[in-house]
Amino acid sequence: MRHAQLGLGAALLVAACRPTTAPAPATVPPVTVGRRTATPAPLPPIPLVQGPLAPRIVYPQQNQLIQSKDSTFVLGSVGNGRATATINGLPIKVQPNGAYLAFVPNPPPTAPQYELVAVLGTDTARATQPVRVAGMLPVVPDSLKPPPAIVVDTTPTWVVLGDSISAATDTDRVVIGRPSPNETYRWFLLPGTRAQLTARFPGYARVRIDSALQIWVSAVDAKTLANDTIAPHRIAGNSRVVPSPGWSDLIIPINERPAFFVEEKDRSIELTLYDTRGNTDLVNYPTTDSLIKYVEWDQERNDRVHYTVRLSQAPFGFLAFYENGAFVLRVRRPPVIVGTGLRPLAGLTIAVDPGHPPGGATGPTGLYEADAVLPVGLILKQMLEARGATVLMTRSTRDPVDLALRPILARRAGAHAFISLHYDAYGDGVNPFTRPNGVEVYFYRPHSEPLARAVQSALVSYQPLPDQGVDYRSLAVVRNSWMPAVLVEGGVIIIPEQENAMKTPEFQARYARSIADGLETFFRNFRIQ
Repeated sequence: MRHAQLGLGAALLVAACRPTTAPAPATVPPVTVGRRTATPAPLPPIPLVQGPLAPRIVYPQQNQLIQSKDSTFVLGSVGNGRATATINGLPIKVQPNGAYLAFVPNPPPTAPQYELVAVLGTDTARATQPVRVAGMLPVVPDSLKPPPAIVVDTTPTWVVLGDSISAATDTDRVVIGRPSPNETYRWFLLPGTRAQLTARFPGYARVRIDSALQIWVSAVDAKTLANDTIAPHRIAGNSRVVPSPGWSDLIIPINERPAFFVEEKDRSIELTLYDTRGNTDLVNYPTTDSLIKYVEWDQERNDRVHYTVRLSQAPFGFLAFYENGAFVLRVRRPPVIVGTGLRPLAGLTIAVDPGHPPGGATGPTGLYEADAVLPVGLILKQMLEARGATVLMTRSTRDPVDLALRPILARRAGAHAFISLHYDAYGDGVNPFTRPNGVEVYFYRPHSEPLARAVQSALVSYQPLPDQGVDYRSLAVVRNSWMPAVLVEGGVIIIPEQENAMKTPEFQARYARSIADGLETFFRNFRIQ
């Protein structure tokens, strides 16, 4: 299930779908290395299960607030594929393994529950799931609702963002800036950056980062300084370009951390420093390195300076940090592809991230997403190593791994690509019977878009699921700027036919091979450029 702000309904689905127990990861099947087949194999048939009646509602969870207006999906199993079943009196389809997925009306506030009745011959079994629905809570008319709780502060109060004004250099810890409270991520600022506090909102603080721009940050990231703090006067001085084997640094001396924004273009990187004046009379370049060809700058506003960093090729990755009295934009070099045309991954490091736990979705028979993608990750590791790559696994057990730590592990390992493996689900009110229920790949940084397309192309070549394309989205694990990073949704786990396939070694191997082939296609193109 994707990592993002998917709304409260999706968040509740994640919470509801966490099982107390889950099956152990499947044994990794033998792996052969070869090119993709011409057509994908069909999904395997669902096996017949003839156990005792055991009706179970997996979703919604007990006493969960249903977020949809009038209808939502309900999923679970009844224990026997020959049984018939109803939910609140409406007949539903039972799969051969006893699983079901239904889209039914929300129960009325006077009887807020789903009653699942399973019948097999003369046997009948019931399961009742109490929930909360609209109408149980008092509805407050808009005219009586209080105005937004924004408290405007007109005093010149200064705050330090993040840890402290003397925060050590840490390219992994950032302070998130948003256009408005609860809206999407837009700015990624360095801890220790000073800004003027202008307003507060529950859970958020608004800060002015230059005379023309105010953004919102988490309230805990805005620590108030003394009222008599002197306002920052940032001056960007003469700069230099310093090459290293794996990257090239643009070093801009500046007296304290600025708020900034980085935007990638085809063969350039645009850098904006807020609340800063430019005084760059000289940019020193190395003689023998031309990754950074030259740097242009202009004073866009009285307190905003803009740099255009011209490159000899498209950006592969970058980092921004403050160190030794200078702002550093580190531009990563693409890897040198040393393998033959048939082994473009030889010598590269690939980070494989089996998504979750914590969080994640669950299928009708209780297959937990984190357990479903782990064997795919282990198969992918074998495949990539067979093709000459070194593989970093963010996890290889069922133990939880913090979401923010996963891309950090990849950066510290010097990974050349980051792949996060997932299966999808929906939030309340989405009718899965009207959805494509296919596969898709997410990216955030422009340098990740070619990898997303290569993986998606391979995925639809192997799996018999609809092609839902590639998507730009601000997801936690793909915001990594140091390497191409994508999140792959290899199917929809709440669909009974797909959940059943996800348990099979063949489906898992096809998912893994699509990733391996997509990576090969992506890195083989570097040889052509």
